[in-house]
Amino acid sequence: MDFIYDIINLEFVFFTVFLGVAYCWRLEPLKVLLLFGHILVIFLLNDVLFPVTYMPDQLLYLNTSQDVRNFTTGLEKFDTTFGFSSLLFSITPLPFINSVQSLAMINFLIFLTIFVFIKKVKLSTERVDYFLLLFPSLLLYSSLALRDMFVLLFLFLGLYALIIRERYFFGLLLASPVIILKFQNYLMIVGALILFFYLRKAKPRRYLILGIFVFISAFIPEKVPLVSQLYEKIEWWRFALFADQFYYNWAVVEQMKQYYEPLGTGFILLYQVIKYFFYMLLKPLPWEAGNLFQLVQSVENLIIFVMIIWCNRIKILNYKIRQKILFLNSLLFVSMTINGLVVFNFGSAVRYKFPFIVIYFVYFFYLLKSDELFVKQVKTIWSVNNKPQSGVLPISSS
Repeated sequence: MDFIYDIINLEFVFFTVFLGVAYCWRLEPLKVLLLFGHILVIFLLNDVLFPVTYMPDQLLYLNTSQDVRNFTTGLEKFDTTFGFSSLLFSITPLPFINSVQSLAMINFLIFLTIFVFIKKVKLSTERVDYFLLLFPSLLLYSSLALRDMFVLLFLFLGLYALIIRERYFFGLLLASPVIILKFQNYLMIVGALILFFYLRKAKPRRYLILGIFVFISAFIPEKVPLVSQLYEKIEWWRFALFADQFYYNWAVVEQMKQYYEPLGTGFILLYQVIKYFFYMLLKPLPWEAGNLFQLVQSVENLIIFVMIIWCNRIKILNYKIRQKILFLNSLLFVSMTINGLVVFNFGSAVRYKFPFIVIYFVYFFYLLKSDELFVKQVKTIWSVNNKPQSGVLPISSS
C-alpha cells in the first residue's frame, strides 16, 4: 500500500514541480536529465543499494513526521532536533508521508528550491549549476530521509544575506533555525564572522595580536577563560563522538580508548588543528576506505581538495570580492577544523562537511564569475576612454 502512496507523491513531484521548474526556467536537456537522475536515485538507495537500517535515523524522522501529521505528538518535542526536523517534514506540501522515500522526495524538493533560488537571485552560472547537479554527497543526502537538507537550506539562505547582501544581522536571523537543527553549525558561522572581521583589515599589528592570542590559547589555555571553556567543550564533544562509534558500549570504549588522541596543548595542539583541518577535507583517505561507498567518497574528497586549491590560485582584482572570499575561507577553516577535531566516523565526516562544501563552491564560483565580469567592464571602459576620436591622430610617444 505504501508503494501506491509513493506513486502519488512521485506524480506530484515529477509532473507538478519538476516539469514546472524545467519549463519555467528553460533548462537545457542535460540539466533536465541530471535533475531527473536525482529523482531516480531516491528509489535506488534505501532497501536497494543498502538496507534502510544502514542509516536508522531515517526511521526516527519518518515515525515522528507521521506522528506530527496525525496530531499524535505534543509540542514539547519540537524543540529537539528530531522534533523540529519532523515538524518541517510534516508541513511540506507532499500529499503523503508513508515511507522513507516520502521524506527523501521532500529533500529533493528542498534541493530544487535551492536550485531555483540560485537562478532567481542570479547566482547561477554554468559552474554553479553543474556543481550542484553533479556533487555526489549532495546527490546522496538529497535522496535520503535525513535532516541535512534543511540544515543546508537555512545555512544557504543565511549566508546569501551575509555574503552577497552584506546584511549580517539578517543573515544570522535567517540561519537561526540551524540552532535547533545542528547547533554547532551556527556557532561555526559566528566563529567565521569573528575571524573575518578581525582579518579583513590586513595590518601587521592585527596579525601580531592574533599570533599572541593563538600562542596563549595553545600553550596556556587555562589563562583565557573563554578559550578554556571552549577547550573543555570540544574535548567533551570529541570523546562523546568517539564513544558514539561503539554505540556507547563502555566496555568496548574502554578497550578502544588506547586509540583515542586527547587534545594537547602548545605545539601539539597547533599540530592537531592543522592536521585535523586537512584530514577533515580528505577523510576517508583512499587507503582507509573499507568499502566501495567510502572509496567513492575518498575520490570525491581528493577532487574537492584540488578544486579548493585551484579556486584560491585565481587572482581576484575586485577588492570587495576578495573580502567575500576571505569570509568563505574563514568559514571553511573554522568548519573543517572544529568538525575535524570532534568527528571520527567516516560517514559522519562526509555528512557534517557537505553543507559547507556546497556553500563554499556555489558562492566561490559566483564570485569568480563576478570578478571576470568586473575585469571585462574595466577593460571596456579603458578601451573606450583611450580610443582616438574620429579624424584625430593619437599623440605619438616620440
